[in-house]
Amino acid sequence: MINSNDWPLVAFTMLSQISVGILIGGLILYMTVKNTEAPALETLKKILVIVAFGSMGIALVVSFLHLASPLHAVYAMSNAGSSWLSREIILASIYLFSLLVCYASLRYNVPHRNLFSQLYLASLIIGIILVWAMSRVYMIPTVPLWNTPATPVAFYTTALILGGGGALVIINLLGARNAGIPELQTLQTTMFYLISAAVFITLLNMLLLQPDIGALAGSFAAPTISPWWKTAQIVFLLAGFSLLTYWFTYQMQAAGGGPSNLVYAAFVCLLVSEIAGRYLFYASFYRVGV
Repeated sequence: MINSNDWPLVAFTMLSQISVGILIGGLILYMTVKNTEAPALETLKKILVIVAFGSMGIALVVSFLHLASPLHAVYAMSNAGSSWLSREIILASIYLFSLLVCYASLRYNVPHRNLFSQLYLASLIIGIILVWAMSRVYMIPTVPLWNTPATPVAFYTTALILGGGGALVIINLLGARNAGIPELQTLQTTMFYLISAAVFITLLNMLLLQPDIGALAGSFAAPTISPWWKTAQIVFLLAGFSLLTYWFTYQMQAAGGGPSNLVYAAFVCLLVSEIAGRYLFYASFYRVGV
């Protein structure tokens, strides 16, 4: 069972990773239909950046709830040379600002609309580095369940599953309002394959990289974690993926790329699975040294 003060960290890490995942999904979408010009696709660019910015903004606000003295948070930036926590905070701030500039270039032509692609790519690179720094915060030698490759893999797959899922939901909503949106089926197919790959990697991560808490021995008592959390993680992951697969195999192909409520249900299942997985991550805190 995790401390109630850790729930803001659950929200911060997941919302940050969703933001980065949306940018990754957006880049793949842009590359897929890069030669297509349509007002609906310009709208899609704006919405993706807005959602990524909003998700990251909320993440930073929520992160302050973890601090006993939020006004002292600025001092955490003073040790960037040796502290991954300091680097995480600095990168999160830079990433949020870069998203703001990215949106301003597209919406208000500031600094210039023609710079959108470069600004978008810069934001994406900063976001990817941010997720890495975030994972390194938890890779502590005295906490063996965190100090494994499973931690960064889990953080990046969360970004791909929920970011790609969020992008697919946005595409679905946009398709419902714009029946003539070009390349709709291509966009939906691209996100389906991205999510599928991330789900596959997540399952491999669970089976091959995550250590078994029962096999560890240390200075402190191992935490007791209800098996229902692990069950929920796997069941909702498979349920979400199954719904997406059914939609992709039957409904989307039959409708020619049309929207479906199954997409929303699948995203909710995947979100619940990732929340359960992040709960397990924080609940598995187990120190073997001093």
